[in-house]
Formats: sequence, C-alpha cells, structure tokens
Amino acid sequence: MNKRVKNTLIGTLMYGVIAYLVTYILNREPVWNLVIGMTIAGFLAYGFILPRIEKKRLEENKGTMKSETKS
Repeated sequence: MNKRVKNTLIGTLMYGVIAYLVTYILNREPVWNLVIGMTIAGFLAYGFILPRIEKKRLEENKGTMKSETKS
C-alpha cells in the first residue's frame, strides 16, 4: 500500500475517533455533525495538505544543499 494512502486512512480514522470520544465525553452522546466534519478534515489534511507541505520542504532542502555545495 502506498505511504500516502496509508497515512490518509490513518489520519482520517484518527480525527474521527478523537472527535467521537471528545463529543461523547462532553455531551454524553456523540455530535455526529462534528464527527463527520472532523473525519473529512482528517482526510483533507492527510491526503492533500500535509503531502504538499512535505514536498515543498523537501524541494527547499534540496535547493539549500545545492547552494551549499557550490560555495
């Protein structure tokens, strides 16, 4: 399984479970709108946002390494 797909599934489940537990502890019943919203947020964060940030960071690191070797 691709690393990105695995991280997306884990992040989606993690966000959903944490939202479920927090709303259950605070309200004695889960708030399903919040649980579904946080699950979608976990999917977007781990599927699209974090990989893009990591890619930019790696490109910047490669650029600094090239400039250091030229000096």
